[in-house]
Amino acid sequence: MRNRKKQNFAVLDNGGKSPLPGQSGASLIEVMVAFLILAIGLLGLAMLQGKSLRMNTDAYLRSQATLIANELMENMRANPTGNYNNVSAKPAPCGGCTGVAKATNDDLIRWFDAQAALLPSSTASISLSGSEYTIVMNWMERDLPVKQTWITPKSS
Repeated sequence: MRNRKKQNFAVLDNGGKSPLPGQSGASLIEVMVAFLILAIGLLGLAMLQGKSLRMNTDAYLRSQATLIANELMENMRANPTGNYNNVSAKPAPCGGCTGVAKATNDDLIRWFDAQAALLPSSTASISLSGSEYTIVMNWMERDLPVKQTWITPKSS
């Protein structure tokens, strides 16, 4: 066996003082401050993520409303002799109607069905004033009512 030297470690008894002057307890305070700054930053990031999600949902609903309204306006242009005036509720299917009346009725039913499927608590109306149709859609975003209006010329 080899001879191993015993190593003696001397324990310095300096009365509980830090080996570096002026450093007693500072490292623990620094760590606590760092954790506090990190916690505040993470809390701010979580709040920013929540706000971003809410705004993204609002933008999605507005985009859906615009797409639905644009689809109806295109159908109105394609069916210029249809009667889209004074509509504020989903019409009943007309069993005996044909031609322009059936196309108008089908357009309105699809429009109201799309609103019900894509927009929460939605209501809508269409009115004709002079040579312009006014389309008004209402829905709820985060328990707040939203109203959006589109105006399109009546095709002749």
